[in-house]
Amino acid sequence: MARAPLSPAVAGAALMLVSASVGVVDSIVVKSISAEVHPFEIVFFRNLFSLMALAALLRGGEFALAGGGLWPVHIARAVLKLAALAAAFLAVTMLPLATVTAIAFTTPVFTVLGAILILGEAPRTLRLAALVLGFAGVLVVVRPWETGISGSVGTGFALAIGAAVALAAVMLLLKVSSHREDGRRVVWINLVLSVPLCLLLAIPVWTWPSPGALALMAAQGIGGLVAQLAVTRAMRIGDASLLVVVDFVRLPLAILAGLVLFSEPFDFAVAAGGGLILGAVLLIAADRPRRLPPMPPPGPPSV
Repeated sequence: MARAPLSPAVAGAALMLVSASVGVVDSIVVKSISAEVHPFEIVFFRNLFSLMALAALLRGGEFALAGGGLWPVHIARAVLKLAALAAAFLAVTMLPLATVTAIAFTTPVFTVLGAILILGEAPRTLRLAALVLGFAGVLVVVRPWETGISGSVGTGFALAIGAAVALAAVMLLLKVSSHREDGRRVVWINLVLSVPLCLLLAIPVWTWPSPGALALMAAQGIGGLVAQLAVTRAMRIGDASLLVVVDFVRLPLAILAGLVLFSEPFDFAVAAGGGLILGAVLLIAADRPRRLPPMPPPGPPSV
């Protein structure tokens, strides 16, 4: 007896769950091997293996590097995504997994802010409410009145927020050019540009990784590409509000991973702040029918 096909909602949720799980594993790998391999080098190998995995999927003319007259945009996106990934990985080495994960969910909030301030989009009620709620959530997570925002903790917070801002800038660039570009070609060109830049970043801190660390980074790269493809497909077939909720499982997974693998204590403020940020992202999802492109998945960029 043939099985009934999955509904779009169930299929989309399953794909988002794959993306969320990969995102948490990504951070676990960075935290596990950062004492052996510098985060800048992890960025290089992760992008290299993503490039190799994507090359295995492409066919014929898809390898062409035709930028369609958008090379400045491609280059800017590659630099910004590299900055976002490097900052996010550095932050993971300085802060608990849950804290970095919660802050990463502000990317859609910063994207909305940029759309209003830079692209001149109307500051509608839902957007303004999302901004207020999102930044309130950040304050609850960061708690500057308690942490003092100094030393490595302060640097970690700055890097985590910087990664979210850089990824929001990437999404704004995608928004400007989305009607002229093919999604898979954008990823391919981005990786071709990013890998040499990553190598330049990694050379000053280069150490040869052990076979185990190399295997983990290979899994990272392949998993990052799988996550990107999964979330792209999910956004096409599922409801954005539901998918955002499913993707938010990344936060409890990060809390559990930090507790079990790295003995990081549960921080109620991070969970509460993450909940506020979730509320902000849901408001943005509710406003999504009038917005392009789809919201990016929270967390470090997939490629």
